Amino acid sequence: MKFMVDFRTFSIFQCIPSVVKIAHISDLHFGRANEAALDALILAINSERPDLIAITGDFTQTGARREFEAASLFLASLSAPILAVPGNHDTPVYNLPLRFLKPWARFEKHIGAAQLQIATAGDTVVIGLNSARRARMRFNWSYGKLSRKIIEVAASIAKRESAEGKIVFVAAHHPFEKGPNRAGAEIVGNGAYALQRFAQCGVSAVMTGHVHLSAAGPLAITQNQILSIQCGASGGARERGEAAGFGLVTIEGGDDVSIDYRHFDHNAYRQGRSFVFSRYGSQWNKTH
Repeated sequence: MKFMVDFRTFSIFQCIPSVVKIAHISDLHFGRANEAALDALILAINSERPDLIAITGDFTQTGARREFEAASLFLASLSAPILAVPGNHDTPVYNLPLRFLKPWARFEKHIGAAQLQIATAGDTVVIGLNSARRARMRFNWSYGKLSRKIIEVAASIAKRESAEGKIVFVAAHHPFEKGPNRAGAEIVGNGAYALQRFAQCGVSAVMTGHVHLSAAGPLAITQNQILSIQCGASGGARERGEAAGFGLVTIEGGDDVSIDYRHFDHNAYRQGRSFVFSRYGSQWNKTH
């Protein structure tokens, strides 16, 4: 399938464009999604003709087979290449043997490689990482964690690609900074360490989901070297004060990034907030 990537880089263009457009969607929650929002989302994404679609987890509500089948059909209706990472809802909830023995089997069958994906669009490289866990030694399993091993793998890739002049983004489900609601009460496990390594290795931005609210801005913990780009709940499920939405991330020349958020309203996705960030030296600054 066109959206399966297994530890390999795919290239979208033979020549490097000066502008790269990434559609960022997240938290579709098939099994509980708003069907009208999903239909409108397909039309909106395809009409934008992005170079890449980055999906930051929670394709399903309970990790059920039928939910993954619906998610797979949705992906097949999108016209651009896709990079997708799992979320905490993408392990089986009711099939506990499968959850603990093969937690990503359904994701990998219907969506793509679970642990690591790499996509190249022009001069931008996106590294997708799995921050979700089948379980953790705590009451709330929904908070994720990045393994030190996968952080080092991503850092090595980022260092190599940035040394070659590429702009490097990292995509994961869980946020690297605290958000305004319960879902954002904690950062992803090993998140601070990951940001430290990513800043050292030339990562420009992290794209995340999970909290069902959109936001964008430089991360102070990285001395503003890394942008945080947060997407809301694109499938319209479990909205937390914000309508279903997605982000359109435009990268120009590596030092200018704009994020336009679109939100579902009256059966269509309409323009919401927009942000423009420019990089001066090694630091990102909001310019609009």
